[in-house]
Amino acid sequence: MQLCLYLTPELIITPLKATTKEGIIRELVEHLAAEKGIVDPEMLLDAVMDREKTGSTFLPSGIAIPHARVPCVNDITLTLGFAPHPVEDTDGQNALTARMFCLFFSPTTDKEFGRHLKLLARVSALFSDTEFIDELADMTDSKKIFEALQKRERSLGEE
Repeated sequence: MQLCLYLTPELIITPLKATTKEGIIRELVEHLAAEKGIVDPEMLLDAVMDREKTGSTFLPSGIAIPHARVPCVNDITLTLGFAPHPVEDTDGQNALTARMFCLFFSPTTDKEFGRHLKLLARVSALFSDTEFIDELADMTDSKKIFEALQKRERSLGEE
């Protein structure tokens, strides 16, 4: 599964304006809804925030992957955002930070659950290198970020 099949430079926000986890998720949801013509961004926001309550989606590598399965999308829908400074999330025991945020939604149908899991695995593999995340986060041009992602995906091959 190739991440860049679901992404365009217009779906990449750099830099994010918000400085908190909740603010960034809202900014990403509103951007994605506007770009994809989704009429109920509040439903998306509620779904992803409910998912966040079950456990943080921040990873030790410096990326956060807020996500949810929702009935209003027919295919995987995603956006990326890059914070100029690390954003902290404390889940009560561990404090993790992220500069990169990959927000995505997938359909609720059972047959789509496998693709949902494959995308999570692909994002984890693609962004396991903290230096690569920092390199992307320091870029200010969404087209250059997209090109770097395409190059990285080609080097990893299909998974």
